[in-house]
Amino acid sequence: TSVFRYMKSILDTDDDAKLRRQVMANSKSLKLEALCLVRIMLSCKKHRPADIKQALLPILLPEICQCVNEDWYKVIAEALRVIMEIPSLLVAGSATKEEMDNVANSLYTAIEPKLSEHDLDQEIKECALSASASLLAILHSSLSMDQTNRFFTLLLERLKNETTRIAAIKTLSIIAKAAQTNSDLDLSPIMNETLSQLSILLRQQSRAVRQGALECIDTMALCLGHESSVSMDDGLFDSVLKDLSDIVVDTDLHLCHVALSASNSILKARPSTGSLVKCHILPAILTLSKSPLLQDAALASLLRLLEQIVLSDAVSFDELRGLLAGLISEGGNKAGKQVISNIAECIATIAVVTPPSERESFIENTISAITGSLGNTKQLNLLVAGDLGRKVNLSAIPGVANSLQMIFLQCLDSDNEDTKHAAALALGRASVASMGTFLPGILSSLESSKGKKQYLLLSSLREFIHCCRETGGIALSSNIPLILPHLEKNCRNEEEGVRTMVAECLGSLACIEPKTILPVLEKLAKDDAEDKRLVHWTVGNAIKFAIGGHISSNDLSPFMPTFLLLLQEDDLAVKNVALLMVYSAVHHSPQLVAGLMKDQIIAQIYDLAQLNLERKVDLGPFKHTVDDALPLRKAALSVFATCLEKCPSSLDISSFMPVMAKALADVEDIQLQAHQVIISMCSRHPIPVVAAADSFVEPLDKTVNKKKGTKTGTELERVYEWIKSGLRVMIAISMLDGAMNNRKFADFVHRIQNSSKHEPFLKAVEEERN
Repeated sequence: TSVFRYMKSILDTDDDAKLRRQVMANSKSLKLEALCLVRIMLSCKKHRPADIKQALLPILLPEICQCVNEDWYKVIAEALRVIMEIPSLLVAGSATKEEMDNVANSLYTAIEPKLSEHDLDQEIKECALSASASLLAILHSSLSMDQTNRFFTLLLERLKNETTRIAAIKTLSIIAKAAQTNSDLDLSPIMNETLSQLSILLRQQSRAVRQGALECIDTMALCLGHESSVSMDDGLFDSVLKDLSDIVVDTDLHLCHVALSASNSILKARPSTGSLVKCHILPAILTLSKSPLLQDAALASLLRLLEQIVLSDAVSFDELRGLLAGLISEGGNKAGKQVISNIAECIATIAVVTPPSERESFIENTISAITGSLGNTKQLNLLVAGDLGRKVNLSAIPGVANSLQMIFLQCLDSDNEDTKHAAALALGRASVASMGTFLPGILSSLESSKGKKQYLLLSSLREFIHCCRETGGIALSSNIPLILPHLEKNCRNEEEGVRTMVAECLGSLACIEPKTILPVLEKLAKDDAEDKRLVHWTVGNAIKFAIGGHISSNDLSPFMPTFLLLLQEDDLAVKNVALLMVYSAVHHSPQLVAGLMKDQIIAQIYDLAQLNLERKVDLGPFKHTVDDALPLRKAALSVFATCLEKCPSSLDISSFMPVMAKALADVEDIQLQAHQVIISMCSRHPIPVVAAADSFVEPLDKTVNKKKGTKTGTELERVYEWIKSGLRVMIAISMLDGAMNNRKFADFVHRIQNSSKHEPFLKAVEEERN
């Protein structure tokens, strides 16, 4: 209360207050700072809302509303931002109906003139729109019908105005979102004209405008209500859906995702638009389904829309399934794996929402189609059966689960590699809803198989675990004791591909049941058998996958010291995997390793970043030099670069500068990597770079004076890029304070800058920077 009273003395416009403020320098700035403080106090979640409300309403509210009439645009805009926070404060502070009504009228009186006036600063216009959104969304029931309609009229005017349309779209989206949960907020007076204007905006070139319009259509469509609740203009939905169909393309998958979502919302709210969706949206959907780029949010929105199309009877299941399956036939053998997988998921999704009797008939037809088809059609039907098994318990249909399991296992022996992989994925996915039938079959087959089939069965297991994780993994927990022995056994497999699959499975299981899996991995990390290098390699990869899968840091932290001991292994492959594990930890969860850097990691990184294990391989007519430590040096530099970004305080950067100097003289790949690290350090840690500048001169000199020899084409372009990369480092260091005080480095820079040979490269680098 005392703070607000003091703020009142600053914001008050009466004569005594003016007299007091005359002795204060820069009163406008003081008023602006006071409003900023009030806004922060209102939005802060650490205060009790009821106490803030009790102090605000009688003391400060009139002065805040009066500030909207000030002369300086910054004060007006900040006052509107404060007003924007007040409605939510009233709700949180449990205001009475009378308080809400009084405040709503005061806020309306303050906002309406600024919303209706045209000759205002852009910032004021946008803040007035945001304030009106807050007032209408939260205190709409305290406004009269005339006040609400006045706001709606002004919002439509702002939507038609080029300078305010984006802010108006955001305002309408906020109000529409509130209307979805508040039946007394009726948008019907502006629904027709708003959707019509938004449809026109979809044709704009500006991506920001189109994205905002799409999101607003999506939100407003859900406020349409049942068919008779809001009367829509003839041809409006036809126009809107036609404009939406133009955006359902794979050139911008985010806009495509929002356009599909908006189409789905319209169809869900108004099933009578089914024929229009079939006419305009369905052809675009079918074209999109053939795109190998379709994925993530766009694919999820597409699946939801297809589901709604069948539920709304816009298109029958048989017709839609035929259209989707026909896309594979049209493409012949050109359809890629991603396209086949997407179309299979589409067909499975619409099959789930069909009546049980029709679905069972479809499953039987799919089983027949698998055995009687070849190539892409066979793969499609396999994946359809698998995706359907993710969502429907196939074991509940007599004979289906056993038949499919037998077919999947038979297809793993197919001569066609794509068919094998499709069967493996389908077997894993079908196990999700029918674990009791499919999982024992996978594990028993895994026990008796080897080679390629073993790899395929492990990929089925990986897919099964991955799909279970997407649903929370609760059902999988009870089956972990059945799975774990098979994974432990195959940790020692000689085939790297098999061990990689085992590591992925263990990593995913560790995310689901860390208390069960991590002790097992810790025990395996201490394994001292003859083939321990294979086991340790698998453990390192499993932890890397677990960290990438966002395992809880609290669960993993106690085990990290044991896993970091893999850095000290003699086997180079294990060392490399351990470095990649550290890289993953630093990138995803730096807190996992920050406390262990000094004791277990830093010394190893320094040593491995300089390790050189070259050997000569006799190839008959000539000898080839192989550097077995090259992957280790690359991984060590990657870890160092990521540490600079994520946990620089754990590094002794100065002591790493000699390592960077050596890296600058290494092979091309290491040099280019070192160039990126040093350029990054110039902005974050300039002092150590300046101190080591003279040690960089010799290797950089060799790089920028690289001879092109007889190289042509892409090889010559590669040499030129190599030279430019070295010049970027030189320029970045030369711009640091004190770098040019180093005589050796300054002489090098001046020599290169005055060289006619380097002039075109320097010019190209300068153009990049500009």
